[in-house]
Order: sequence, then structure tokens, then C-alpha cells
Amino acid sequence: MINLHSQASLHDGVFHACILAARDGFPHLSAQSIIDPPHEWFDAALARQVVIHMMVRVFLIPKRRVVEHQERSREAVNRALRTIDRRLETPRFETHYCSMAAAARASLTARMEDAA
Repeated sequence: MINLHSQASLHDGVFHACILAARDGFPHLSAQSIIDPPHEWFDAALARQVVIHMMVRVFLIPKRRVVEHQERSREAVNRALRTIDRRLETPRFETHYCSMAAAARASLTARMEDAA
């Protein structure tokens, strides 16, 4: 349940929606491997970067809040944004990303309507 009056709860809701969307976009990965990608798993790291990118670019959470909430360095967040921005230049990845972003938006909207 999302508390609509709590910024931390809203950020948790956005994070959860982004994780679910990335897991659907990378169906061979578990949510846990996206949350904490093993070092040698490039695809899990990419999925994690997609989550961070969606939080900042789609849901407009300030980068500093993502740094605090996700306990990541500023450089890791900036690297994720640069990586996904570059990948979005390819039409196939952009289409895939847009479908994940739409799924994240729909998931968050449904959860917020349940909370209202």
C-alpha cells in the first residue's frame, strides 16, 4: 500500500513499479538480481540502470533522492542515465524501454488508485 502523503512511500512505490517493469522486460532475471546485480551479469546491471533511468527520467525523481533512496553513488546514477540515454538512440531498445516505462506507469497508477 502506498501512503500518498509520504515521499518515502511514493519513492518505494516508484521503485517497485520500475523493478516489476524491468523484470517483465528482462524475463530471464529475477527481481532480486535486478535490485542487487551480480558483478559479472551484464544484463542484470543493464536492467538496474533501466530502473534508475525510469525513476529519474520517467517519474522525475531528483537524482539526489535516487542516490539517497537506492544507496548508490552519484556517479553510479549518472552512469546509468548516460548509458540508457545512449542506448535509447537505437530504435529497438527505445521501443523496448518505452514498453517497460508504460508498464511501470500503469503499475504505479493502479497502486495509487488502490491507496486512494
